[in-house]
Amino acid sequence: MRYSDLESRLLAAKESGRFKSLPKGTAGPDFQSNDVLGLAQNTDLKEYLLGRMVQENLPLGAGASRSISGNLELYAQCENALAHRTGVQAALLTASAFQANALFFSTVPARTDRIVYDKSVHASMRLAIHHSRVPSIGFTHGDWQMLEQLLNRPHAGNTYLAIESVYSMSGDVSPLNLIRALHLRYGFRLVVDEAHSIGAMGNNGEGWACTDDRQSWIFASIVGFGKALGSAGGAVLGPKTLIDLLSGTGKAFIYSTGIQPLSALQVSTLMQEPHWIQQGQSKLESNLKCLGTPTQPDKAGWIRFYITKPKPEWEHQFGLKYLSPPTVELGAEGYRCMVHAHNTPAEMNTLKTLLIS
Repeated sequence: MRYSDLESRLLAAKESGRFKSLPKGTAGPDFQSNDVLGLAQNTDLKEYLLGRMVQENLPLGAGASRSISGNLELYAQCENALAHRTGVQAALLTASAFQANALFFSTVPARTDRIVYDKSVHASMRLAIHHSRVPSIGFTHGDWQMLEQLLNRPHAGNTYLAIESVYSMSGDVSPLNLIRALHLRYGFRLVVDEAHSIGAMGNNGEGWACTDDRQSWIFASIVGFGKALGSAGGAVLGPKTLIDLLSGTGKAFIYSTGIQPLSALQVSTLMQEPHWIQQGQSKLESNLKCLGTPTQPDKAGWIRFYITKPKPEWEHQFGLKYLSPPTVELGAEGYRCMVHAHNTPAEMNTLKTLLIS
C-alpha cells in the first residue's frame, strides 16, 4: 500500500519543526519532568500503594466503562477525597487532563454561549474549545485590558472564561484576586486548568483555586494527576449538577474505560494523607532556595524558562531541549527547566553554576 499523502505531511512537519521525535531515554539529572514533588519515584509511597493493591485485591484495570460494569468503589472514594480536599461539591475522574478538557467543552457550553480564553492555555484546552464548535475568541496572555474589552461585549448566552492557574512554559501564575474581581463584575463561568497547580500549591496540595469562597466564583477546575501528584489521569471539579451532567451525558466519559485503579488509589491517598505532598513541597522549597534567586509571587518557582540561543552544554549536561516555534512564540526560543524535590544538592549547585555562567 502507498501512503504518499501521509509521507508528504510527515515531511512538511519535519521541515517546519512541528515534528516531535521521541527521546531514547534520558541521561543525567532530571530537570525536565513534571514530577516536581518526586512522588512518581517515591519508594515509600510506591511500596505502600502496591501493598494496598494486593491486600485489597484491586484490579489492574476497570475492564469497562463506568456506565457499564467498570464503576469501581475506589473511583467514588477518590472523587470524594478530591472534592473534600479542594472544597468543591463533586469531582469526576477521567483518563487524562486532555480527556477532561475534551469532556467539559464538548458537553457543557451550548451553541448559544461563547468561550473567551487565554491564547496561552494548554493545547488540550485550545483543541477542546475549537472542537466544541461554540463561538470562541482568545485574548493575549496577561492582557487583562483586552480581556475586559471582550467581556464587555454584549452576549445573550453564557460566557465561559478559560484560563490556566499556572502556565506550563512561563510559570506565570494567574492573579487570583483580579480574576475573582472580574467575575464579580461580569458573572462569567470560570473554567481553570489546574494541571500544574494541584499538588504543588496550597498547604495540602489543594491547588491555586482553593479558597473559602471558590464555589461562588469558580465554575469548574480541570486537574491533571501527571504533574505534581506523580500519577496519571485527571478530573473535572465543580458543582454536583455539572458533574452529573458530565457523567450522565458526556460522550467522552460514557464511552471511555475507567481510569487505571492504581492512579485512583494514589490520588485518593495523597488527598487523604497530605503528608506525602507536604514532604515533597518542603524538599522542593529547599532546592529552590539553592538557586539563590527569590521566587516572584506571580511565578511558579519550580518552572524556569530561559530565553536564549541554543546552548549545547545545557543539552549535554542536563538533557534540556531547545524549544522553538510553534511550541513557543517567535523570539521567545529557549529552554524550559524544571526544579524537583528529588534533585540532589550537587545537581542544584551544578545547575546554578551553569545557568548563571
